[in-house]
Amino acid sequence: MEVGVKMNKKKIVLWSLVLILLLGVLIGFIYSNKSDENNKENEIKDAIKIKEEYESLNDKQTSNGNIYPKVTLKENNTFRYVSAKKVVKTLESGTGLIYLGFKECPWCRNAINVLQYVNANEILYLDMTDQRDKYEVKDGKAVKAEEGTEEYKKMLTILDSILDNYEIEDENGNTINIGEKRIYVPLVIGVKEGKIVGYHADTVKLDDNQSPYDLLTNKQQSDLKLIYDEINSKVFGDSCDLNADHGC
Repeated sequence: MEVGVKMNKKKIVLWSLVLILLLGVLIGFIYSNKSDENNKENEIKDAIKIKEEYESLNDKQTSNGNIYPKVTLKENNTFRYVSAKKVVKTLESGTGLIYLGFKECPWCRNAINVLQYVNANEILYLDMTDQRDKYEVKDGKAVKAEEGTEEYKKMLTILDSILDNYEIEDENGNTINIGEKRIYVPLVIGVKEGKIVGYHADTVKLDDNQSPYDLLTNKQQSDLKLIYDEINSKVFGDSCDLNADHGC
């Protein structure tokens, strides 16, 4: 009798453990699906937001009377808003395709029209509007008007070797070197495991009488797309240096 009771107790304990395990798997499955759904919703929100953000300036004039280049983004574009901290972390140890720019920049508007067609699951986007130091000329000298963020200073250090000097002009057209580098935008950076594997600043060389406010020609867009594709392939593709004197 006691043996039967003990066997029943063991079965109860065993089935209880099985049920707990199954319940844990079910809960994990539910949370995983919920997390995937949330991520998908955030991706859709980002895609729509950046589309609306850039397209809001279409047909609008700048303070100097120029017309902003028209931007037409896909509703399912892969741009994702990220913080400056996320950009720094990616540059230090992560992998990703980073786009630095802002909607009022005419070069950025031409760049994003092309960049959206790069075959990347996501493109990390940081609006640089309030990130950088800003200097002005007063009494013939460069004076800091705005302080850049701490993250921007970290980016300057990390990207030092690929950046140009920060220079401004006085009212007479004289160039003043600030004495530090500057992240000029648009800037697209490919990072793989914390190593910069490719980058491209600006867009492409403009034709005579073509201004940054003019849309890039089809040929220029194709040339720029090739540049972005190459950067993207170095980040996410299986690349091999065919010019190397050794194997892949």
